Amino acid sequence: MFHKQPKAVDNSINRRGSEKAESPRTGTGGHFSPSLSAFPQYSPRLCGGLIRCCVALIGLTLILIIIAPHASAQKGGRKRAPAPKTKSPKTTPQVSQEETKKLDDAASASRANLLKASNAYRESLEKLLELQQQDQSRAAELVGKRKELLDLGVIAKRDLEAGERALAEAQGKVAETTKQIAEVDQLVAEVNAAEELAKMPAEKIGVFRSTGMLVRYVGASRWALSDFGKVDAFFRLKFSRPLPTSAVGQTETHNRLGFDHREAIDVALHPDSAEGQALIGYLTSQGISFIAIRGVIPGSATGAHIHIGPESKRVSSH
Repeated sequence: MFHKQPKAVDNSINRRGSEKAESPRTGTGGHFSPSLSAFPQYSPRLCGGLIRCCVALIGLTLILIIIAPHASAQKGGRKRAPAPKTKSPKTTPQVSQEETKKLDDAASASRANLLKASNAYRESLEKLLELQQQDQSRAAELVGKRKELLDLGVIAKRDLEAGERALAEAQGKVAETTKQIAEVDQLVAEVNAAEELAKMPAEKIGVFRSTGMLVRYVGASRWALSDFGKVDAFFRLKFSRPLPTSAVGQTETHNRLGFDHREAIDVALHPDSAEGQALIGYLTSQGISFIAIRGVIPGSATGAHIHIGPESKRVSSH
């Protein structure tokens, strides 16, 4: 029979343990003097891994050292976007006295030309009206004779009716020419008013100004020719008759004389009359701009009317 022999105990391990336990100290003063045998022994593979870890840690530390100042500089240098600068209001160019005088002279010359053309046109209308009135008188006389002849049974009724139609046509022509003359008078009054307005400072919104010749009000409401209905409705309700307009928008007279009247209405009322005062009060309450003209010349009612809407301007092509 075979007998198992006991394993030999490695005495070197025991010696190492005893050496560690003893922890020998050498030298004077009680200082520790290590020896290589006091440290544990590691394999080359484990030592290489530790070295690589140390190298990686050192590299990471260097990267952080390099990046940190740049990051802080960027953070410190990041400024708030400047607030948008508010644009300063544009200053209107200054007009010299010489340029102002030239503009005033040009405006005065334009008004003078318009007055000259208006007077010439009015003279031609007056001559036309004289001829039309003569035709009207002859037509009225003819109708009177035919009525007598019809009563005597000499003519047929259709002859009288034909004469009455001719009379109505003559009366219509007289009325139209008379209206055109009134439009010219009102236009001349507006030209004279523009001369006076040019001497006044620019009116502010809501300001009511009355002079010897005209009344002016600049309202805040935006006026359009389509707003005529509400003004007419007020007048009908107040006075039980239509608004007595002499010009609604652009007319043949304004076209002939080169005057822009497209967005304006002329009302044949004297500003100082009861109806005129009521209309002015309504326009003011509604914020509607108007120019009320008392006449072509002070003390004369010729051309007196109330101009509703923007001030009429001379067309540049005329």
